[in-house]
Amino acid sequence: MTKQQQAIGILSIFCVLTITIRLLVTKSTDYTFLLWNLFLAIIPYILSEWMRKTKLTKIKTMFLSSLWLLFLPNSPYIITDLIHLHKSTSTVIWLDLLMIFSFAFTGLSIAIISMYDMHKIIQKLWTNTLANCVIILITFLCGYGIYLGRFLRLNSWDIFTVPLQTFKKSILSFSNELAWLVTLGFGSLLWTLFFAYKTLNQSDIKK
Repeated sequence: MTKQQQAIGILSIFCVLTITIRLLVTKSTDYTFLLWNLFLAIIPYILSEWMRKTKLTKIKTMFLSSLWLLFLPNSPYIITDLIHLHKSTSTVIWLDLLMIFSFAFTGLSIAIISMYDMHKIIQKLWTNTLANCVIILITFLCGYGIYLGRFLRLNSWDIFTVPLQTFKKSILSFSNELAWLVTLGFGSLLWTLFFAYKTLNQSDIKK
């Protein structure tokens, strides 16, 4: 097990622990949807890890990368679950904040680690310059995916189950100012965090 896998495992266990404590304290299942969100968040990491360790052709890599990108927004999407805090009572809001933040941080960490894996995959098969450019594009596509999920309530699998409706909603959203703001905001956050993570890893390698 790699250090990345250990870190993700520890974070995930802590998330489950916080939601278990809330269940015991409040006897409420209001936030159990976070477990499903965390499961979806882990999918792109599983894909990128498998791709990084498996010898694939460029065609297969491009196909699997498209599937990976489709699920990637689910990882940082959990940040937006902080919006549910307004439903919390004054007695447990501290616990809800801790719980949602734990899930959000875990999802965000998974996204950054998975993007780093993808960067190494592209770098290995093509060039470092292409890998950097693709990651920049991915961060903003991910930001747009967060908008589609939170505000239009679209899911990753909707592109297979209701493709025409999904495509129509996506195209129409381009005229919405909020879509651009959310895309730019979350895209910039993801790129900044990715750049910081990449820089730290390169520093460790040099040492």
